[in-house]
Amino acid sequence: MMNTTDTLSTGVVAWQDYKESLRALRERVFIEEQHVPREIEWDGQDEEATHVLTVLQSGSNTAPVACGRLLKDGKIGRMAVLAQYRGRGFGRGVLDALVDAAMDQGMPSVYLHAQSHAGDFYAKAGFEPYGEPFEEAGIAHIAMRRMLDYRQRTTFLQGVSYPYPFDELAIGLCQTASRHICILSPTLDNKVFDKRELAEALSALARSGRQSMIRILVQDSRAIVQRGHRLLELSRRLPTKVKLHKLAEHPDWKDQTLVIRDRDGVLFKPGDADHKGFYEPDSPSSAVHHLDLFEELWRHSAQDIEFRSMGL
Repeated sequence: MMNTTDTLSTGVVAWQDYKESLRALRERVFIEEQHVPREIEWDGQDEEATHVLTVLQSGSNTAPVACGRLLKDGKIGRMAVLAQYRGRGFGRGVLDALVDAAMDQGMPSVYLHAQSHAGDFYAKAGFEPYGEPFEEAGIAHIAMRRMLDYRQRTTFLQGVSYPYPFDELAIGLCQTASRHICILSPTLDNKVFDKRELAEALSALARSGRQSMIRILVQDSRAIVQRGHRLLELSRRLPTKVKLHKLAEHPDWKDQTLVIRDRDGVLFKPGDADHKGFYEPDSPSSAVHHLDLFEELWRHSAQDIEFRSMGL
């Protein structure tokens, strides 16, 4: 039983610094209590994983009481709470910290193999089952997944995957803009920019005041016209507020994709498909830097006749 003076801390820890505590806790829960074979428990992935540990401090004594890990592919596992501390929310605290860590790494989703009796616990945390039940280490399991919602993200994020959650972060920037949005995209990728929520956010911004302005710069106009696009239609309905231009090539444009909100928010992806992007929702210096690039490209661009030739 916890005393009023006891304190509880949960956070990401380095395996090299806390491996003794993590190993002891998992040995107790999985190997001794649940009889998981030692060769299955110690699978060689811990050094590359992200670990979360909950520590209870009572007076001068500290004791690890719960843990879990996140693998690079988004799998959450090794969720363990010592028997005497179960039912107090410690497991949910570890799970929430692992989900936060996944978002910090820009993962689009997380998944886990839940012991069947714990399915309701994970369902309450937003996980949904998929596939058929199965056995793992002799214990009945069900696979569960949770998509991560980035639209309310307000802190720096690196390693942003494309197209998701890049698309949700773009929606969030557009929904929170007060005056300006600048979009730089070679093809105005439908998977990211042809979204109802994004078009609605930009439409609301365009109508919000005299100084509001949305500028969109692309390289390939014909493909956008041929396949249709919500932002193309928006530019036709509100041509003085939503300006869609084309720039075929420029030495400074290396196929990067960029969303700039006002003069403080940036979402960026390099042109190289193998590299992930970053998100800076509150960085005026970064916004100004990227806005300088956008302005340079915009000066050399023009509205393409393809954008005006249909639907008029």
